[in-house]
Amino acid sequence: MIRQTVQQGDGLVTRQQLLRTVPAVVLDGHVGRRNLTRVFPHVYRLRDGVDDDHALLRAALLHAGPVCALSHTTALAVWGLRELERPLHLTVDQGFKRAGAEGLVVHRRLRFDPRSAQCVERSGLRVTALPRSIIDAWPLLPVRERRPLALDAARRRLVSAGHLRDALAERPNVGGRRALRQTIDLIADGCQSELEAHGVLNVFRHRSLPRSVGQHVVELPTGRIRLDRAYPEVKLAIELDGAAHHTSPEDRQKDLARDRALAALGWVVLRFSYADVLRDPDGARAKVLEVYRARTHQLLAN
Repeated sequence: MIRQTVQQGDGLVTRQQLLRTVPAVVLDGHVGRRNLTRVFPHVYRLRDGVDDDHALLRAALLHAGPVCALSHTTALAVWGLRELERPLHLTVDQGFKRAGAEGLVVHRRLRFDPRSAQCVERSGLRVTALPRSIIDAWPLLPVRERRPLALDAARRRLVSAGHLRDALAERPNVGGRRALRQTIDLIADGCQSELEAHGVLNVFRHRSLPRSVGQHVVELPTGRIRLDRAYPEVKLAIELDGAAHHTSPEDRQKDLARDRALAALGWVVLRFSYADVLRDPDGARAKVLEVYRARTHQLLAN
């Protein structure tokens, strides 16, 4: 009967569910003989049952009940933005008294409702919506991971600057909020990578340069493309070549073909490497300004 009940729960079962079919003394005997393994308090699996990350996450949700959701860094793992780490994190409403456990942290939030837009179902698991997950997890992440993770989520079109601002408004006192606000501002400005963020902060927002546009769309004969940065008024395109991209012969040929297509439409393309942006921002700014002025004179002459 116990095995059947666990199997009906897809490998996991709560103590309350088991007590509907077997006496407590029988249940405790199976636990004592290790026929049942406790995953979290009041949540069990069979000794030979599946023991993987997905089962562990399901067990955490069963432990806290239907008014909870995976959150913080755990939610980010479910969203595919980082590896799953321990302890796991859950969020419940402030009025709910379920305690945490070893390897499980329970966060309480005012007016938290897992049935609302605050949460979604992903991979069969109830998790906080991604903007909220990023805001909640921000102070728990290593500092070096925070901005790259948020930028990657924006690059993959999983979040927008507006969504993150709305989520931050619900938790205005989150730790590290100054850097978080700056990151949201960079996303709003079109940044989708650390290189672009460094470019904007160290080069393109300098007072010596006109304002540029991030992720500017250009229609080529082969389809729509987005430029890392652009000065549309003079048709000056800026492409930032990261260390992990644009290095193979195939990538280089694609870049050259793209540059030729842009040139055919009257665009001038400047390419900068990671080293250009980080080690010589003054030189990068000078080059952009030189070409911008030349393009301005060319257009006025025409």
